[in-house]
Amino acid sequence: MSPCDGGTAGVIMARKTGRQWLVCAVVILLALAGCSSGGGTPGPTSSGGTPTPAAATPTSTSGPASTGLPDAVFTDQQLVAIINGVAQRRGVQFPTAQDSARQRSGASSGSFPVVSSETTPGECAVFVPENPFIRWADKNVNFAEGAMPMGAQSGPASTIMITLRSAERDAIAKADFGYTEDQASRCGQFDLASTESGRTSTYAVQLLKAPSAGQKQYAFMQTTKPKGPGDFGSVELRVLAGTMSMTLSLAIAEPNSEADAQPALDSMAGLAKELIDQAVTKPPTVAPPPPNSRTPDDLVALLNSVAGPNGTTLTLPGATVIVSTPGVNPAPSPQGSVPPCTYDDAAYYGSLLGSILAQGQLQGASKMDYTELSVISMPSTAVPPFPFDTRAATLRDCATVQENILGGGQRQWPAVSPLNVTVAADSSYAVAYQLSDGTGEWHVRVGARKGTLSVEASSRTTSQAEVQATADALAAFIGRVFAKAGP
Repeated sequence: MSPCDGGTAGVIMARKTGRQWLVCAVVILLALAGCSSGGGTPGPTSSGGTPTPAAATPTSTSGPASTGLPDAVFTDQQLVAIINGVAQRRGVQFPTAQDSARQRSGASSGSFPVVSSETTPGECAVFVPENPFIRWADKNVNFAEGAMPMGAQSGPASTIMITLRSAERDAIAKADFGYTEDQASRCGQFDLASTESGRTSTYAVQLLKAPSAGQKQYAFMQTTKPKGPGDFGSVELRVLAGTMSMTLSLAIAEPNSEADAQPALDSMAGLAKELIDQAVTKPPTVAPPPPNSRTPDDLVALLNSVAGPNGTTLTLPGATVIVSTPGVNPAPSPQGSVPPCTYDDAAYYGSLLGSILAQGQLQGASKMDYTELSVISMPSTAVPPFPFDTRAATLRDCATVQENILGGGQRQWPAVSPLNVTVAADSSYAVAYQLSDGTGEWHVRVGARKGTLSVEASSRTTSQAEVQATADALAAFIGRVFAKAGP
């Protein structure tokens, strides 16, 4: 998992290019990629700031809820719905928050890198949230993460990163606002050192006066230390509102003073008020997922337990429940509306609502040598015709395939060649093709379904002579997954 996965709580790493930021945003939205918080060892992101004078010391929040503040404990799915509800009210045309199960299942797998942080003075660590990989695995506090563009353009300085968390009122106040007024006064400025996989980055943190929102709030500005030309900083606002806390972060270019942070703080305070209003006036109702013999954690554990081709191990694991999300996972298309010989992931996932999807990569000998894979566990109530079988028939029978790329765009797979492989399954396919992209690479795809479980894997090779061997290795891997999964 890349360092950008810690970025949703506000850390914009030094000298991060626009392309790098976009990659991180994609991980956040599809993994999509964010941070929650709660006591314990701090992590690579920071969240702190100067509380307003009236909100410096946390007070008890037990008893009846304050007027205009949430009083229910929201589930992960409900928090996702709150973020997306505000996005719809703002006219955002795509979902801004995704199912939190992917982060939770990935964190519980134990495959994320070791992350630690240290503040100077040490007592200022209270303003630094726990490492995101630990927080994602914490099921005592519910969370959701997303991003909210402030205009037509989406970039690090125009998209607010969001983390919502919910628990009982005393618990969430203690977890996210567990500082004293004296600590706030002594931690007006402090240093943060964050280490991930042996690489340490250092930051200067300045606590700021936070604009009014919710019942408590604090804010801070973080900059690289030492500063370099073109470095981004980040401004973060944390707000407590009854049973819900929120962490909002926005990047700013080359900040030098508190005045540079004010526009970002004002924008985030406005969004915080909208999120609170959405939670209070339009509390979300979320239908429970259909019954499934496996959980997201089960699928990740399954993938982590099977060695890939050449003995490789899985990276970037995570699993999520496929839900209907406009623009990403549409509702199932009417029969016959998808043209024949079309490979369309959006329509495919749309026909698998309620299924659990796990995805990952198996790294080979070189950086460009990797296998992409996905495993889908359909609900126990699923009945034929199964979407996988329709996809398999398309890939077996079509000499040319049009791919509708997830997120937009199309490309042709010319001269699709069926391959013979052996997989003990109810339905399967294996094909190879070249794209008209000048690389000369052969793309190899193998998939199979056994009961309600399907596995698909794809890889590339520069040699046509290696195509069959590549397909055989993918088929053998799929067979091992089925064997490990059991009947």
